[in-house]
Amino acid sequence: MLLLLCSAFTVQAQTPATKSENLRVYLDCQAFCDKDYIKREISFVDYVNDRFQSTVYVLVTAQETGSGGREYKLQFEGQGKFEGMRDTRTYIRQATATDDENRKEAVEKLKLGLLPYLLKTDKANELVIGFKEGDAAAEIATNPDEDPWNFWVFNLRTRGYFNGDKNYSSSNLSGGITAGRVTDKLKTNFSLDASKNKNRFGEGDEEFTYTNERYSFNNMTVWSLGNHLSAGGYLGASKSDYNNYELDLSVMPAVEYNFFPYSESNNKYVGLMYKVGPRYFNYKEETIYSQTSELRFQESLSLDVSLNQKWGQISGSTSYSHYFHDFSKKRLSFSGFGDVRLVKGLSFNVGGYYAIQHDQLNIVKGEVSGEDLLTRRRQLNSNYDFYVNFGIRYRFGSLFNNVVNPRFEGGGGSFFFF
Repeated sequence: MLLLLCSAFTVQAQTPATKSENLRVYLDCQAFCDKDYIKREISFVDYVNDRFQSTVYVLVTAQETGSGGREYKLQFEGQGKFEGMRDTRTYIRQATATDDENRKEAVEKLKLGLLPYLLKTDKANELVIGFKEGDAAAEIATNPDEDPWNFWVFNLRTRGYFNGDKNYSSSNLSGGITAGRVTDKLKTNFSLDASKNKNRFGEGDEEFTYTNERYSFNNMTVWSLGNHLSAGGYLGASKSDYNNYELDLSVMPAVEYNFFPYSESNNKYVGLMYKVGPRYFNYKEETIYSQTSELRFQESLSLDVSLNQKWGQISGSTSYSHYFHDFSKKRLSFSGFGDVRLVKGLSFNVGGYYAIQHDQLNIVKGEVSGEDLLTRRRQLNSNYDFYVNFGIRYRFGSLFNNVVNPRFEGGGGSFFFF
Protein backbone atom coordinates (compact mmCIF):
# COMPACT_ATOMS: atom_id res chain seq x y z
CA MET A 1 0.00 0.00 0.00
CA LEU A 2 1.36 3.39 -0.95
CA LEU A 3 0.66 6.05 1.66
CA LEU A 4 0.45 9.58 0.35
CA LEU A 5 0.10 12.07 3.14
CA CYS A 6 -2.42 14.79 2.48
CA SER A 7 -3.32 13.47 -0.98
CA ALA A 8 -6.91 13.36 0.16
CA PHE A 9 -6.97 16.17 2.71
CA THR A 10 -9.83 18.62 2.53
CA VAL A 11 -10.76 21.85 4.25
CA GLN A 12 -14.15 21.72 5.91
CA ALA A 13 -15.69 24.98 7.00
CA GLN A 14 -16.63 24.29 10.63
CA THR A 15 -17.05 27.98 11.32
CA PRO A 16 -17.60 30.80 8.85
CA ALA A 17 -14.28 31.88 7.36
CA THR A 18 -13.30 35.26 6.01
CA LYS A 19 -10.97 36.08 3.15
CA SER A 20 -8.28 37.22 5.58
CA GLU A 21 -7.97 33.70 7.02
CA ASN A 22 -7.05 32.11 3.69
CA LEU A 23 -3.56 31.73 2.29
CA ARG A 24 -2.94 34.11 -0.57
CA VAL A 25 -1.20 32.15 -3.33
CA TYR A 26 0.50 33.51 -6.43
CA LEU A 27 1.07 30.68 -8.92
CA ASP A 28 3.90 31.50 -11.34
CA CYS A 29 3.87 28.85 -14.08
CA GLN A 30 6.84 29.47 -16.33
CA ALA A 31 5.54 26.52 -18.34
CA PHE A 32 1.98 25.86 -19.50
CA CYS A 33 -0.46 25.09 -16.67
CA ASP A 34 -4.19 24.57 -16.30
CA LYS A 35 -4.95 27.18 -13.64
CA ASP A 36 -8.71 26.65 -13.90
CA TYR A 37 -8.30 23.00 -12.91
CA ILE A 38 -6.04 23.94 -10.00
CA LYS A 39 -8.58 26.45 -8.69
CA ARG A 40 -11.35 23.86 -8.84
CA GLU A 41 -9.32 21.20 -7.02
CA ILE A 42 -7.64 23.46 -4.46
CA SER A 43 -10.37 25.83 -3.35
CA PHE A 44 -9.20 26.45 0.24
CA VAL A 45 -6.78 29.26 -0.69
CA ASP A 46 -7.16 32.61 -2.40
CA TYR A 47 -5.38 33.03 -5.73
CA VAL A 48 -4.08 36.56 -6.24
CA ASN A 49 -3.02 38.39 -9.40
CA ASP A 50 -0.10 40.21 -7.78
CA ARG A 51 2.82 38.29 -6.30
CA PHE A 52 3.59 41.20 -3.93
CA GLN A 53 0.20 40.64 -2.26
CA SER A 54 0.67 36.89 -1.81
CA THR A 55 1.65 35.07 1.37
CA VAL A 56 2.86 32.01 -0.57
CA TYR A 57 4.69 32.34 -3.89
CA VAL A 58 4.87 29.18 -6.04
CA LEU A 59 7.32 29.04 -8.94
CA VAL A 60 6.92 26.12 -11.39
CA THR A 61 9.76 25.24 -13.77
CA ALA A 62 10.38 22.21 -15.99
CA GLN A 63 13.20 20.32 -17.70
CA GLU A 64 13.08 17.52 -20.26
CA THR A 65 14.07 14.05 -19.08
CA GLY A 66 16.04 11.50 -21.05
CA SER A 67 12.92 9.46 -21.85
CA GLY A 68 11.13 12.43 -23.42
CA GLY A 69 9.12 13.26 -20.29
CA ARG A 70 9.38 16.34 -18.09
CA GLU A 71 10.67 16.91 -14.58
CA TYR A 72 8.64 19.59 -12.81
CA LYS A 73 9.92 21.52 -9.84
CA LEU A 74 7.44 23.39 -7.63
CA GLN A 75 9.24 25.87 -5.39
CA PHE A 76 7.29 27.35 -2.46
CA GLU A 77 8.42 30.57 -0.79
CA GLY A 78 6.67 32.27 2.11
CA GLN A 79 6.12 36.02 2.11
CA GLY A 80 4.93 38.40 4.80
CA LYS A 81 4.28 36.48 8.02
CA PHE A 82 5.70 33.33 6.35
CA GLU A 83 8.97 34.99 5.37
CA GLY A 84 11.83 32.49 5.49
CA MET A 85 9.70 29.40 4.89
CA ARG A 86 10.79 27.52 1.75
CA ASP A 87 10.13 24.11 0.28
CA THR A 88 10.50 22.30 -3.05
CA ARG A 89 8.42 19.48 -4.53
CA THR A 90 9.32 17.62 -7.72
CA TYR A 91 7.71 14.99 -9.88
CA ILE A 92 8.28 13.36 -13.27
CA ARG A 93 5.73 13.41 -16.06
CA GLN A 94 6.31 10.32 -18.18
CA ALA A 95 6.35 10.85 -21.95
CA THR A 96 3.22 8.66 -22.28
CA ALA A 97 1.23 10.45 -19.53
CA THR A 98 -1.94 12.30 -20.46
CA ASP A 99 -2.59 15.94 -19.54
CA ASP A 100 -5.22 14.79 -17.04
CA GLU A 101 -2.81 12.42 -15.28
CA ASN A 102 -0.22 15.17 -15.16
CA ARG A 103 -2.45 17.86 -13.70
CA LYS A 104 -3.72 15.46 -11.01
CA GLU A 105 -0.15 14.72 -9.96
CA ALA A 106 0.67 18.44 -9.86
CA VAL A 107 -2.37 19.18 -7.68
CA GLU A 108 -1.19 16.57 -5.14
CA LYS A 109 2.26 18.18 -5.04
CA LEU A 110 0.72 21.63 -4.62
CA LYS A 111 -1.37 20.39 -1.69
CA LEU A 112 1.69 18.88 -0.03
CA GLY A 113 3.68 22.07 -0.52
CA LEU A 114 0.93 24.28 0.91
CA LEU A 115 0.39 22.10 3.99
CA PRO A 116 3.23 23.58 6.15
CA TYR A 117 1.78 27.06 5.62
CA LEU A 118 -1.76 25.95 6.39
CA LEU A 119 -0.58 24.39 9.65
CA LYS A 120 0.56 27.85 10.82
CA THR A 121 -2.90 29.39 10.31
CA ASP A 122 -6.31 29.06 11.96
CA LYS A 123 -7.25 26.84 9.02
CA ALA A 124 -5.20 24.07 10.66
CA ASN A 125 -8.17 23.44 12.97
CA GLU A 126 -10.29 22.62 9.92
CA LEU A 127 -7.91 20.20 8.22
CA VAL A 128 -8.91 16.59 7.74
CA ILE A 129 -5.82 14.52 6.94
CA GLY A 130 -6.28 11.15 5.30
CA PHE A 131 -4.48 8.46 3.35
CA LYS A 132 -5.40 6.81 0.11
CA GLU A 133 -4.84 3.35 -1.30
CA GLY A 134 -1.95 3.24 -3.80
CA ASP A 135 -3.08 2.22 -7.27
CA ALA A 136 -1.17 -0.20 -9.44
CA ALA A 137 0.26 2.52 -11.64
CA ALA A 138 1.69 4.36 -8.65
CA GLU A 139 3.39 1.23 -7.34
CA ILE A 140 5.19 0.40 -10.57
CA ALA A 141 8.79 1.56 -10.55
CA THR A 142 11.19 1.12 -13.41
CA ASN A 143 14.24 -0.89 -12.50
CA PRO A 144 17.10 0.20 -14.78
CA ASP A 145 18.59 -3.30 -14.57
CA GLU A 146 15.38 -4.73 -16.03
CA ASP A 147 14.93 -2.08 -18.74
CA PRO A 148 14.86 -4.00 -22.05
CA TRP A 149 15.59 -0.77 -23.97
CA ASN A 150 18.62 0.16 -21.84
CA PHE A 151 17.41 3.79 -21.56
CA TRP A 152 17.03 4.25 -25.35
CA VAL A 153 14.01 6.28 -26.51
CA PHE A 154 12.82 6.55 -30.14
CA ASN A 155 10.45 8.95 -31.88
CA LEU A 156 8.99 8.78 -35.38
CA ARG A 157 7.20 11.76 -36.90
CA THR A 158 5.71 12.94 -40.18
CA ARG A 159 3.90 16.12 -41.15
CA GLY A 160 2.43 17.60 -44.29
CA TYR A 161 0.32 20.49 -45.51
CA PHE A 162 -1.08 21.94 -48.71
CA ASN A 163 -2.60 25.37 -49.32
CA GLY A 164 -3.17 27.67 -52.26
CA ASP A 165 -5.50 29.43 -54.64
CA LYS A 166 -5.56 30.26 -58.36
CA ASN A 167 -2.39 32.36 -58.20
CA TYR A 168 -0.38 30.53 -55.58
CA SER A 169 0.08 27.10 -54.04
CA SER A 170 2.49 25.57 -51.56
CA SER A 171 2.96 22.06 -50.26
CA ASN A 172 5.31 20.54 -47.73
CA LEU A 173 6.01 17.02 -46.57
CA SER A 174 8.49 16.29 -43.81
CA GLY A 175 9.41 13.43 -41.54
CA GLY A 176 12.12 12.11 -39.33
CA ILE A 177 13.31 9.79 -36.63
CA THR A 178 15.15 10.54 -33.40
CA ALA A 179 16.87 8.23 -30.95
CA GLY A 180 18.37 9.16 -27.62
CA ARG A 181 19.84 7.71 -24.47
CA VAL A 182 20.33 9.71 -21.28
CA THR A 183 22.04 8.59 -18.07
CA ASP A 184 23.80 10.51 -15.31
CA LYS A 185 27.16 10.02 -17.04
CA LEU A 186 26.30 10.01 -20.74
CA LYS A 187 23.81 11.70 -23.04
CA THR A 188 23.56 10.99 -26.75
CA ASN A 189 20.94 11.61 -29.39
CA PHE A 190 20.61 10.99 -33.11
CA SER A 191 18.22 12.57 -35.60
CA LEU A 192 17.48 11.90 -39.25
CA ASP A 193 15.20 14.37 -41.06
CA ALA A 194 13.86 14.90 -44.57
CA SER A 195 11.60 17.57 -46.03
CA LYS A 196 10.33 18.60 -49.45
CA ASN A 197 8.69 21.94 -50.19
CA LYS A 198 7.08 22.84 -53.51
CA ASN A 199 5.78 26.30 -54.45
CA ARG A 200 3.93 27.77 -57.42
CA PHE A 201 3.45 31.47 -58.23
CA GLY A 202 1.10 32.67 -60.99
CA GLU A 203 -0.40 30.50 -63.73
CA GLY A 204 -0.12 29.86 -67.45
CA ASP A 205 2.81 31.48 -69.26
CA GLU A 206 3.68 33.52 -66.16
CA GLU A 207 3.83 30.52 -63.84
CA PHE A 208 6.97 30.16 -61.74
CA THR A 209 7.64 27.06 -59.64
CA TYR A 210 10.48 25.77 -57.51
CA THR A 211 11.12 22.86 -55.19
CA ASN A 212 13.42 22.75 -52.18
CA GLU A 213 14.57 19.53 -50.57
CA ARG A 214 16.56 19.06 -47.39
CA TYR A 215 18.01 15.94 -45.74
CA SER A 216 20.04 15.95 -42.54
CA PHE A 217 21.64 13.69 -39.97
CA ASN A 218 22.86 14.94 -36.59
CA ASN A 219 24.39 13.45 -33.48
CA MET A 220 25.27 15.04 -30.16
CA THR A 221 27.15 13.02 -27.50
CA VAL A 222 28.29 14.40 -24.16
CA TRP A 223 29.97 12.87 -21.11
CA SER A 224 29.68 14.21 -17.56
CA LEU A 225 33.02 15.20 -16.03
CA GLY A 226 31.65 16.54 -12.75
CA ASN A 227 29.14 19.03 -11.38
CA HIS A 228 30.37 21.81 -13.66
CA LEU A 229 32.22 20.28 -16.61
CA SER A 230 31.12 18.26 -19.68
CA ALA A 231 32.84 17.10 -22.86
CA GLY A 232 31.63 15.59 -26.09
CA GLY A 233 30.97 16.64 -29.63
CA TYR A 234 28.66 17.15 -32.59
CA LEU A 235 28.49 15.25 -35.87
CA GLY A 236 26.36 16.54 -38.74
CA ALA A 237 25.68 15.87 -42.40
CA SER A 238 23.12 17.57 -44.62
CA LYS A 239 21.99 18.17 -48.19
CA SER A 240 20.03 21.36 -48.86
CA ASP A 241 18.78 23.04 -52.03
CA TYR A 242 18.19 26.32 -50.18
CA ASN A 243 21.72 26.43 -48.73
CA ASN A 244 23.44 25.19 -51.94
CA TYR A 245 24.76 22.06 -50.22
CA GLU A 246 25.13 18.79 -52.05
CA LEU A 247 26.90 17.73 -48.86
CA ASP A 248 27.74 19.62 -45.67
CA LEU A 249 29.70 17.41 -43.29
CA SER A 250 31.07 18.55 -39.92
CA VAL A 251 32.76 17.00 -36.89
CA MET A 252 32.98 19.33 -33.88
CA PRO A 253 34.47 18.17 -30.55
CA ALA A 254 33.22 20.40 -27.71
CA VAL A 255 33.72 21.15 -24.02
CA GLU A 256 31.32 23.03 -21.71
CA TYR A 257 31.77 24.63 -18.30
CA ASN A 258 28.71 25.50 -16.22
CA PHE A 259 29.44 28.14 -13.59
CA PHE A 260 26.63 26.72 -11.45
CA PRO A 261 26.10 23.03 -10.62
CA TYR A 262 24.04 21.28 -13.27
CA SER A 263 21.57 20.29 -10.54
CA GLU A 264 20.54 23.98 -10.28
CA SER A 265 19.84 24.44 -13.99
CA ASN A 266 16.07 24.71 -13.39
CA ASN A 267 16.67 28.15 -11.90
CA LYS A 268 20.09 29.29 -13.08
CA TYR A 269 22.49 28.27 -15.80
CA VAL A 270 25.56 30.05 -17.11
CA GLY A 271 27.46 27.88 -19.55
CA LEU A 272 30.60 28.52 -21.62
CA MET A 273 31.12 26.18 -24.61
CA TYR A 274 34.05 25.81 -26.98
CA LYS A 275 33.84 23.84 -30.26
CA VAL A 276 36.45 23.20 -32.92
CA GLY A 277 36.72 20.88 -35.91
CA PRO A 278 36.66 20.31 -39.68
CA ARG A 279 33.80 21.02 -42.06
CA TYR A 280 33.61 19.71 -45.62
CA PHE A 281 31.41 21.32 -48.29
CA ASN A 282 30.38 19.96 -51.67
CA TYR A 283 28.27 22.63 -53.35
CA LYS A 284 25.43 22.16 -55.84
CA GLU A 285 26.52 25.27 -57.77
CA GLU A 286 29.76 27.26 -57.86
CA THR A 287 29.99 29.80 -55.04
CA ILE A 288 30.89 33.48 -55.06
CA TYR A 289 34.41 32.38 -54.00
CA SER A 290 34.66 30.17 -57.12
CA GLN A 291 34.50 26.95 -55.12
CA THR A 292 32.63 23.75 -55.90
CA SER A 293 34.00 21.91 -52.85
CA GLU A 294 36.28 22.73 -49.94
CA LEU A 295 37.51 21.49 -46.55
CA ARG A 296 37.71 24.13 -43.83
CA PHE A 297 38.39 24.16 -40.08
CA GLN A 298 36.19 26.20 -37.78
CA GLU A 299 36.05 27.11 -34.09
CA SER A 300 33.42 28.80 -31.94
CA LEU A 301 32.99 30.08 -28.40
CA SER A 302 29.53 30.68 -26.92
CA LEU A 303 28.11 31.86 -23.61
CA ASP A 304 24.56 30.88 -22.64
CA VAL A 305 22.63 32.26 -19.68
CA SER A 306 19.25 31.26 -18.27
CA LEU A 307 17.65 32.57 -15.06
CA ASN A 308 14.18 31.62 -13.73
CA GLN A 309 13.35 33.58 -10.59
CA LYS A 310 10.32 35.06 -8.83
CA TRP A 311 10.84 38.39 -10.59
CA GLY A 312 10.61 36.73 -14.02
CA GLN A 313 12.90 34.95 -16.44
CA ILE A 314 15.86 35.96 -18.58
CA SER A 315 17.77 33.90 -21.13
CA GLY A 316 20.40 34.83 -23.64
CA SER A 317 23.28 33.66 -25.76
CA THR A 318 26.26 35.17 -27.48
CA SER A 319 28.52 33.31 -29.90
CA TYR A 320 31.62 34.00 -31.95
CA SER A 321 32.97 31.71 -34.69
CA HIS A 322 35.45 31.88 -37.55
CA TYR A 323 37.26 29.76 -40.14
CA PHE A 324 40.99 29.22 -39.73
CA HIS A 325 41.86 29.63 -43.41
CA ASP A 326 40.57 33.22 -43.39
CA PHE A 327 39.87 34.93 -40.05
CA SER A 328 37.69 37.51 -41.82
CA LYS A 329 35.17 34.72 -42.46
CA LYS A 330 33.53 35.08 -39.05
CA ARG A 331 30.20 35.42 -37.29
CA LEU A 332 29.16 37.19 -34.09
CA SER A 333 25.64 36.67 -32.82
CA PHE A 334 23.50 37.76 -29.88
CA SER A 335 20.10 36.47 -28.83
CA GLY A 336 17.97 36.87 -25.76
CA PHE A 337 14.59 36.86 -24.13
CA GLY A 338 13.34 38.47 -20.94
CA ASP A 339 10.04 38.68 -19.12
CA VAL A 340 10.45 40.84 -16.02
CA ARG A 341 7.89 42.08 -13.51
CA LEU A 342 8.88 45.69 -12.87
CA VAL A 343 6.38 46.84 -10.24
CA LYS A 344 2.96 45.81 -9.02
CA GLY A 345 0.93 44.64 -12.05
CA LEU A 346 3.48 45.87 -14.60
CA SER A 347 5.71 43.54 -16.60
CA PHE A 348 7.87 43.95 -19.67
CA ASN A 349 9.06 41.33 -22.17
CA VAL A 350 11.53 41.59 -25.00
CA GLY A 351 13.23 39.10 -27.29
CA GLY A 352 15.48 39.25 -30.26
CA TYR A 353 18.42 38.07 -32.31
CA TYR A 354 21.18 39.88 -34.18
CA ALA A 355 24.07 38.41 -36.13
CA ILE A 356 27.00 40.00 -37.92
CA GLN A 357 27.85 37.38 -40.51
CA HIS A 358 30.77 37.23 -42.92
CA ASP A 359 31.04 33.45 -43.10
CA GLN A 360 28.61 32.57 -45.90
CA LEU A 361 30.90 30.40 -48.00
CA ASN A 362 27.93 28.73 -49.72
CA ILE A 363 26.35 31.66 -51.63
CA VAL A 364 25.74 30.84 -55.31
CA LYS A 365 27.82 32.78 -57.84
CA GLY A 366 26.00 34.99 -60.33
CA GLU A 367 23.27 37.60 -60.54
CA VAL A 368 20.36 37.57 -58.09
CA SER A 369 17.09 37.30 -60.02
CA GLY A 370 13.81 38.95 -59.13
CA GLU A 371 12.34 35.53 -58.39
CA ASP A 372 15.15 34.84 -55.91
CA LEU A 373 14.45 38.09 -54.08
CA LEU A 374 10.67 37.67 -53.96
CA THR A 375 10.44 33.95 -53.19
CA ARG A 376 13.67 33.48 -51.17
CA ARG A 377 14.03 30.06 -52.74
CA ARG A 378 17.75 30.07 -51.93
CA GLN A 379 20.01 31.72 -49.42
CA LEU A 380 21.25 35.16 -50.47
CA ASN A 381 24.33 37.06 -49.43
CA SER A 382 23.81 39.29 -46.38
CA ASN A 383 26.24 40.60 -43.78
CA TYR A 384 23.63 40.78 -41.00
CA ASP A 385 20.44 39.13 -39.79
CA PHE A 386 18.03 40.19 -37.02
CA TYR A 387 14.60 40.10 -35.46
CA VAL A 388 13.07 41.86 -32.41
CA ASN A 389 9.83 41.50 -30.48
CA PHE A 390 8.66 43.23 -27.32
CA GLY A 391 5.60 43.85 -25.21
CA ILE A 392 4.33 45.59 -22.08
CA ARG A 393 1.61 44.17 -19.87
CA TYR A 394 -0.17 46.02 -17.06
CA ARG A 395 -2.87 44.43 -14.97
CA PHE A 396 -5.01 46.18 -12.37
CA GLY A 397 -8.33 45.63 -10.63
CA SER A 398 -9.46 42.94 -8.23
CA LEU A 399 -6.72 41.29 -6.19
CA PHE A 400 -8.48 37.92 -6.00
CA ASN A 401 -8.82 35.49 -8.86
CA ASN A 402 -10.62 32.41 -7.48
CA VAL A 403 -13.62 32.20 -9.80
CA VAL A 404 -13.64 29.62 -12.59
CA ASN A 405 -16.15 30.25 -15.40
CA PRO A 406 -15.60 28.08 -18.50
CA ARG A 407 -18.63 29.28 -20.51
CA PHE A 408 -18.04 29.84 -24.24
CA GLU A 409 -14.67 28.08 -23.95
CA GLY A 410 -15.78 24.69 -25.19
CA GLY A 411 -15.94 23.35 -21.66
CA GLY A 412 -12.28 22.36 -21.66
CA GLY A 413 -10.31 25.43 -20.60
CA SER A 414 -6.62 25.12 -21.36
CA PHE A 415 -5.36 22.22 -23.43
CA PHE A 416 -1.82 22.53 -22.12
CA PHE A 417 -0.55 21.82 -18.64
CA PHE A 418 2.98 22.34 -17.40
